[in-house]
Amino acid sequence: MRKLVGTLVVAAAVAGTAALAQADEPSRPDFPVVVPQEAAPAPAAPAPAATCCEQAVNWSFGMSTSYVYDFGDPESSAPPGNLNSLGYASLEQDESFNIDLVQLGATGQRGALSYGAKIDFGDLAALAGDSSDGDIALQEAYLTWEFADGISSTVGRFATPFGYELLEPWGNPNISRSWNWLAQPINHDGIKVGGSVENIDMMIGVVNSFTVNDPNGNDFDDEKGIIGSLGASISDEFNIYGAGIWTEEADDTHVYIGDLILSGDLDVGEEGMNYAVEGMWRRDDSDTFDTNDMWSIAAYLGFDLGPVALNLRGEYVDDEGVSVPDFLDTNEGPLLGTDAKLWAATATGSVELVDGVSLRLEYRHDDADEDIFADEEDPDDARDLIQAQLIWTP
Repeated sequence: MRKLVGTLVVAAAVAGTAALAQADEPSRPDFPVVVPQEAAPAPAAPAPAATCCEQAVNWSFGMSTSYVYDFGDPESSAPPGNLNSLGYASLEQDESFNIDLVQLGATGQRGALSYGAKIDFGDLAALAGDSSDGDIALQEAYLTWEFADGISSTVGRFATPFGYELLEPWGNPNISRSWNWLAQPINHDGIKVGGSVENIDMMIGVVNSFTVNDPNGNDFDDEKGIIGSLGASISDEFNIYGAGIWTEEADDTHVYIGDLILSGDLDVGEEGMNYAVEGMWRRDDSDTFDTNDMWSIAAYLGFDLGPVALNLRGEYVDDEGVSVPDFLDTNEGPLLGTDAKLWAATATGSVELVDGVSLRLEYRHDDADEDIFADEEDPDDARDLIQAQLIWTP
């Protein structure tokens, strides 16, 4: 594996410095529905006029705060490892006002070089960083060169190519996160090369293991992972996007993920309707323990009802023992706490209060074939949540 990874690293580095041209960070295919690789930055104030080959930095800001009510009201004496909190907006406590995420971003361009960075504060910051302070994280910091028409090389810390949902709450249709998202990486340290040919986008890269926030440390075992993506914008009604990763953890566990997203805009009613279907397969193949698989699917539907935007999500998960990191509070075990199957339904309504400020309300129900949740002090096989979230992206 080291020879293969070494070859890819050298090839990507040579390609990234072969020539210079105007550059922007490559992103996922510009599909009409699929959420882009990065959350769209909040509108920024007009930058001062640039002279010659110099452009000013573009700053962005986003903030999310929430309140969660869990009908199960899990207590401190509830069974350890219950998964109630994985449905909360902040992934932390219920019946509490939470600061989910405050994000400062910067992008810009100097000559042939483009760059970007994001710094996170709040409860969700722990999922994006590798520092000891869980409430502050460097989510992204990258440099990009476009060395040929439509082909770019990016090095540094960049967003993962996986998933329909993002870390940023303002980039998602729902308040809570899908089970797909909980089993996927958030960001990567590494190098990648990507490009576009007509309506097709593609990317390949080499990264440090699975994700930046590995509980054992970022690239603690010096193993590397290979990521790739391929997407095609067929029409407004139908688009397809796929991503994959292969990496090795602790020299004895191979992790594979395949992710496929179908999406589009439908000409239905006065306002139209958008849809997306995401299917994911993940395998943890251990040389010491059993091989564990997870299959999951999430379907999304969005439309407007007068001034209210309504977003629906339905999910089904079959987890046969895939492990997730400690920062999700499941004690480094299967995503669902044990081998289990479940379905979930979520309905989220959103209304814009003023320009750049939105209020969202959500109801979510999960139902499993094992007691993976908590109802006060007792284990339970179901979970019901009501959440409110205020988002500000000036």
